[in-house]
Amino acid sequence: MEITKVLPDDCISLIISLTSPRDACRMALLSHAFNSIADSNAVWQMFLPLDYIHIISNSSSPPSLLSLPKKDLYFTLCYHPVLTHNGDMKFQLEKESGKKWYMVGARALSIQWVDTPRHWTWISLPDSRHTPVELDVSIEGTAAGEMRSVILDPPRNMPQQAKERVDGWLEIEMGEFFNGFENDRTVEFSLREDHDDQPKRGLIVQGIELRPKHKNNR
Repeated sequence: MEITKVLPDDCISLIISLTSPRDACRMALLSHAFNSIADSNAVWQMFLPLDYIHIISNSSSPPSLLSLPKKDLYFTLCYHPVLTHNGDMKFQLEKESGKKWYMVGARALSIQWVDTPRHWTWISLPDSRHTPVELDVSIEGTAAGEMRSVILDPPRNMPQQAKERVDGWLEIEMGEFFNGFENDRTVEFSLREDHDDQPKRGLIVQGIELRPKHKNNR
């Protein structure tokens, strides 16, 4: 059944842009008339972050990335993260919502004694395994968040707190924070020893990832 449109194209475009990327893809399948509007730059421009030009321009990606149709650019940023801050951070979009997703690389973290080879050595090892540590996430200038003590690689008789990713690394949730669209604030997160006065060995850090959390998971 062919569905015809009775509203002007710019009205339909505005309505679709107020939905979600998933809804826009579905509407593109309704009819030929809807397809051209739902896939238009006007719609997908609204799903991209307001500062996407600044992010891409200051990344290691070629400038030609900005010349892509906005829908193609959206999904490129979902499936092919770009490196920013001299390669110390990775940026991508969360496919379902278009929210920002960052990975802060290990070299961009503030690590105690990081320049002392006796304590830390920079190596590249993709298939590593991360003893008790404390995790904390809080907003700068506010009360400290809940401190959690976790074991990254527990023995077999203890529950596994870390989850294995598809890329072979282990990840563990440090905490969460809410962005209320107020003035920009600094988010502080920390990983430190669990006051057992024992040296930590074998900890290999790839980075810290900041990604959106769906409302139904809160």
